[in-house]
This record gives sequence, structure tokens and C-alpha cells, in this order.
Amino acid sequence: MTIFYPDVSSYQTGISFTGCVIAVAKATEGTGYTNPDYASAKVRAANAGAFFCAYHFLHAGNGAGQAAHAFSVVGSNVPLMIDFEPEYNANGTIASAPQVTDAVDFINEYRSLGGKTYLLYLPHWYWQGNLGQTSLAPVINLGMLLVSSDYTTYSDTGPGWAAYGGMTPIVWQYTSTATLNGVSNVDMNAYKGTVADFQAQATGGGTSQSGNGSGSGSEPTLTEGDTGPAVQTLQTRLNVWGANPSLTVDGDFGPLTLAAVKAFQTQQNLTVDGIVGPQTWAALNQNPGTYPAPTGLAVGSVTLSVTWDAVTVNGQAVASYTVEAVGLNGEVYVRETPTTNSVVLSGLVPGWTYNILVWANGGPGTPPHASIKVTV
Repeated sequence: MTIFYPDVSSYQTGISFTGCVIAVAKATEGTGYTNPDYASAKVRAANAGAFFCAYHFLHAGNGAGQAAHAFSVVGSNVPLMIDFEPEYNANGTIASAPQVTDAVDFINEYRSLGGKTYLLYLPHWYWQGNLGQTSLAPVINLGMLLVSSDYTTYSDTGPGWAAYGGMTPIVWQYTSTATLNGVSNVDMNAYKGTVADFQAQATGGGTSQSGNGSGSGSEPTLTEGDTGPAVQTLQTRLNVWGANPSLTVDGDFGPLTLAAVKAFQTQQNLTVDGIVGPQTWAALNQNPGTYPAPTGLAVGSVTLSVTWDAVTVNGQAVASYTVEAVGLNGEVYVRETPTTNSVVLSGLVPGWTYNILVWANGGPGTPPHASIKVTV
């Protein structure tokens, strides 16, 4: 099975996690910033029955100091993902470019304080370009697990699952433009496994490095008359799946909860016995059909017509050109290879700023470029 889940920051303050089985929210950045929506996001995730993780945006330098700040906010009970990418100035230049040594310093200090950190969000473009395709052995040796980033149409065999730096991703962030519960431009991630698998790996207890659902699961078997937090999770998941009437999440496995369990088992073609065992939990922990499906950049996109002076080499027109739309983060979002000196770029996001790079194949080595702000 494949789970799709969001990660959010203060840009999505107040977003609902209804329908999510996993939710990740930014907690801290550097040595002093705390997301003002972090504590509230944690509560909203709990109310939605979602497994919750925090993330820290890593800066260059003072990894130990950043770890101390992050731990003071997140603590020992919530697993933390490290967001390993550059920070930008307002003009689009890089203000901070963390290195592998910064991540290692952060990890060692964070764990020494009692924190759990095993997920490392490291975009392929940053590893390939800014980090010079360096080996990731130092973080592999610390048991870190890779979260990749490649914004394109999602599939279970897509490019976001490709290994780099010696690591194979267990999570792929495939878009930054999803819509979740009425909020647009949300980062969405894919995980090939169960919630129990993800929980085991995020907290450091998992043994599988592939994210293919090898975990055994940790939910207890529940029957009518049981009470407690596991029953609250059960009731929340049944509500996500459309329990009718909607259940009160009170942790009491009574007649209404039993009826909802049986209705769910009937819907899923499971044994209808009212007992919530491994098969029923596995079905409950999947995403219902109304959960946001993977989307690519074509959704809500615009097009841009680009022309340039034709190039000749030794009096002959070049065979083709390469045109790229590069975001301020350095990532190539659109690439075309027209045979004439004009092209229409599609898949651009309204309001984003791109550097449009054009060069002749077999011609000039340094392409002319301009910054164009796309609006609609």
C-alpha cells in the first residue's frame, strides 16, 4: 500500500489534518525560530487520529546549538525529521547552505539529549548540485532514512524513488502544490508501507530500510467493552472512513462503535465479527478514496511563450536549443528542447519567479538568461 501525507509550516497555519493518517509540521529553524502554529498543529493531528512528526529546518553551522533549540520545542516523545536544504535571501541568493557535517553534528547532539531523529529530507537537486554528489555515508552510518524531493507526476515507480548518495528514499515528496482540506500549495509525500511501518522507522524502531510494509504493526486487537487511547484512534479512523452516524471519540468501545466496525468490515469485504484485529487495522490505516490524490505541477499551472535570437555556428543554424525554467531554489521545473528559436513552456506555477535559461546545443557555452515573474 502507498500512503500520501502532508508536511506543513506556518504558511499553512490552521490547516486541518482530517483524512490524514500521518501529519508532519515544522517546529523549528536554526537556533532561535519556532513555528507559532507548531503546538496547535500537533493538537489538530491528534484530533484527526494522525501519527505526528515534527521537522527542523537546518542551517549551516552550529548543528549542536540547533539541536538544543529543536529539542527544547519538540522533546523526546515526537520523532523529528531534518529538513536539509538551503535558506534563501529575499533576492533569491543562498543565505545558508548546510553541509553533511552540519547534519551529523545535529543528529549526534539531538540524540544525546534524548530526541528521536531518523528522517532526513534532502532534495536530489541539492545533493546533486550544491553538495557535489557527495557520499552520504556519514548519515547512513547514523541510521538515517532518506526523504527525497522530485516534483513531478507521482507513480510507485517514479523518479523520486531512485537512490542517490548511497541511500534509497523511503519517502518521496512529489509535489508542493497539492490542495488539502481547502488549503492550496501543500507539500505532499508518498510512503510505500503501513502507518505502523512508518512509525517504526520514524522513531528508529524499524528494521526495514525499504519502506515496503515489512513492519508487523503495533495496534492492539480491540473488542466491544474495551476502553482507552487505542479505542479513540479506532473511532477517529472510523469517522475518517465516514462512520454514520459519526462517532464520539470518547475511547469507549460501545454499541455504536461496534456497529461502525461491522459496517466498515462489510464495506471492505472483511470477516464481519466486530473484532478489530490486524486485517481491520490495516484497512482502517489506508487512505479513503476522498483523500487528495497525487498531482503534478500541471494542476493550476500557466504557460509562458519564450522567443530568442536564432543562433548559427559557422553559418549553419544549430540543430536544437535547450530551454529551462529554473526556480530560485536552483531546481529545474521545466525543460524543453525545441528545434526553432521559440517555445511555449507549460507547467509553471502562478506567482513563482523563474530564471529562464536558453542555450544552443552545440553553440555558446554560456546561456543568456532572464528572470521572469509568472502571474495570471
